Amino acid sequence: MDRTWKSMAQKLPVEPCGDLVEDVLKGIYMEEGNLGDAMLLYHREAVTLMEEIKQTMSPEDWERRERTAKHRWGARCTCTACGEDFIAGYTKGGIVLREGPDGVIYDGYAEPGVDANVYLDGETVLCPYCWTSLEVTRRAELRRGRTYQVLQAEVVNVEAYTVVMYWLVSRHFDDTGGDYTMFCPHAALLIDLDGKLRRFRAERVGREVRDVIWHPCTYTRDPMQIPYYSWEANRHRKIGGWTLAYGPDLGGHTGEKSALDEYIGEGGVWPGAYLHVWEKYPQVENLVRQGFSAAVYEAIDGFLDRAAQLQGLRDAPPINWVDWNEVKPHRMLHMSKSAFREIKEKRWREGDAKCWDRYRRQIQKADAMDFEYCRERIGSKAVGQLLEMIAAGWEDLLPLRAVRYLEKRRMLEDGVQLLIDYRKMLHDAHMAETEETLWPRDLMAAHERITQYWANHFKTAYQLGFTSTFIRYRDLEWTDGDLCIVLPRVEADLVSEGKILRHCVGTYGKDHCSGKPVFFVRHHRRPERSYYTLQIDMTRGIPKEIQLHGYGNEHHGEHKQYKHKIPQKVRDFCDRWEREVLMPWFALQRSNPPKKQNQRKKRQEIA
Repeated sequence: MDRTWKSMAQKLPVEPCGDLVEDVLKGIYMEEGNLGDAMLLYHREAVTLMEEIKQTMSPEDWERRERTAKHRWGARCTCTACGEDFIAGYTKGGIVLREGPDGVIYDGYAEPGVDANVYLDGETVLCPYCWTSLEVTRRAELRRGRTYQVLQAEVVNVEAYTVVMYWLVSRHFDDTGGDYTMFCPHAALLIDLDGKLRRFRAERVGREVRDVIWHPCTYTRDPMQIPYYSWEANRHRKIGGWTLAYGPDLGGHTGEKSALDEYIGEGGVWPGAYLHVWEKYPQVENLVRQGFSAAVYEAIDGFLDRAAQLQGLRDAPPINWVDWNEVKPHRMLHMSKSAFREIKEKRWREGDAKCWDRYRRQIQKADAMDFEYCRERIGSKAVGQLLEMIAAGWEDLLPLRAVRYLEKRRMLEDGVQLLIDYRKMLHDAHMAETEETLWPRDLMAAHERITQYWANHFKTAYQLGFTSTFIRYRDLEWTDGDLCIVLPRVEADLVSEGKILRHCVGTYGKDHCSGKPVFFVRHHRRPERSYYTLQIDMTRGIPKEIQLHGYGNEHHGEHKQYKHKIPQKVRDFCDRWEREVLMPWFALQRSNPPKKQNQRKKRQEIA
C-alpha cells in the first residue's frame, strides 16, 4: 500500500491552476486579498531648494540663486504599486505632501502648512502618480523584508481520486519598493477508494518552486488548522486561508459522494475540516444534498472562524444539532417525513437548525411545522429568547402561543423583546400576575406604564459596579468618524437613556454590571445626545448581541402606533464594531487572563 501512495504522490500537481493564480493576483492588485497592502516607502534625504532656472539669466541672477539656496531634510519616497520614486517633505515619523486646491496630491518638497498634509507611519495616502492607496512606511523597517502568506485550497481530480490541494501563497516586500509573489506547494488531502483521507506533504529539493517531491504522511490533520508564518498575524502566526470557489466535476471520482462541491459552492473555506466531518459521519452528505448545505456550512465555518481567533481549532468541528446515530435526513433532525419535505425548501441556516433542536428538547410533543410557523413570523432568534424564558420559569410563554398573541395585535416585529421586557419588569415589581396582566390587551400601553413605574422608583444602587464595568470595557469605546460607541459611567446614564429613548434600558443596571454591558451608539459630533442602545452578552464563549434599539423600541407617535426601522448605517456600524473591535479584544482577554488569576493558579500549584 505504501508503494501505491508513493507512486500516487508523484502524480500530484506542483503548480496551481490558472483560475486560482488569477484570483489571487486580482485580489492583490484590487486590494481584495489577504497578502498585504501597497506601501509608500520613505527615508530621509538632503534636499537643496533653489530658484528655478529661467530662460535667460545674468551673472547676478546665478550668484543670487547660489546665495539664496537652502538645504533641508526631505523624504525620498517609493510607491510599491507603480514603482515611481519622488521627493516629499520630511517630518519626524512621516512625510509631507503638497495638496492642490482641487484636493489632488502632488510630489515635491513641502513643509507642513495650509496647502500641505502630514502623513505619519501607518497612515494612508494616495500615490501622486498611480492614485493607489498606500500605507506610509519607513524604509528601514523593511531592511529584512516583509512577507505576507496565505493558504489557498483548490479541488482537483487526479486519476480516480479527488484531492484538495493546498498552496502557500507568499508575497514579499523589500526596502527597494519591489515585491514578488510565489505559489508554493504545501499539502494535499486525498480521498481514497474507501472514503478515508490521505495526506501528503511537499518537500522542496531545488531553488525553483516547481522542484518539489510529494511524500505520504501518517496523519491527516487539516492543513488550514496548522499555524504558518505571516508578518501581519498575531505573533506572526496565521491560521486558515481561502478556497477556490469553483472546481472540476466530481462525478466518477472518490469525492462524488462527499458533497464537497456543495459545501464549497455554499461559500465554505475549510474543505479539510468538512472532509473530516464527512469521514466520521458520511451521512452528512444526505443533509447537504437535501437543502441543509447552508446550515452545515455555517456550523463548520462559523465554529472554525471563532476558534481561529481563540487558537482552539479541531479537525472535525462538532455539529451538535444533528443526531448522527440516524442516516435518513428527517430522522437526523427528528422530524416527520412530511415536515422535512416542506422545511427543506426553506433552506434553513445554522441558527434555525440549532433553535429547532432546542425547541424539540424543551417542548413536549414538539411539532416541526409549529416551529416553522413561529420561525417564519418572528425568526429563530426570537424563538430562542422565548425558550430561554421558559427555561427560566415562565412556562406559559410557549412560542406558538406568544406568536399568535403578537400576530393578533400586529406586533410580530420586535414584539417578542417587548413582551419579555414587560414580563421581567412586571415580575421584578412584584405586581399581581393574572391572565389579564400577563397577556394585556394593549401590550404597548402596559409596557409604557411599567417602564414609567421603574423610572420613578429606580434607585442608584450599582455605582461601584458601574465604575468597575467602565474600567473593564473602556477599551471598547470606538468611532469611525461618523458614529461612536460610548459606555455609561454611572447608573444615571442608563436611566437618562431609558427616559429619553422611552425604552426600558434604565432597568438594566444589574445586567450591565454582571457581564451583559450596555453600550450607547451616538453621533461622533454629538456624543452627549442619545441615539441607539446596544447590549452585548459577555458571559458566553464568544460575545453575543442581545439587542439593539432606538426611540421607543422603534415605535413612535402619540400612542406609539407607528413603526420605523433601524437605519442601515447604524446596523452596519455595530456589525463593524463587533467584528473589528469587540472580537479581537475578547480574544486578547482570553489569551491574556488577569495577572491575579495567574498568581492564584501558581499559589495552588505550589500548595
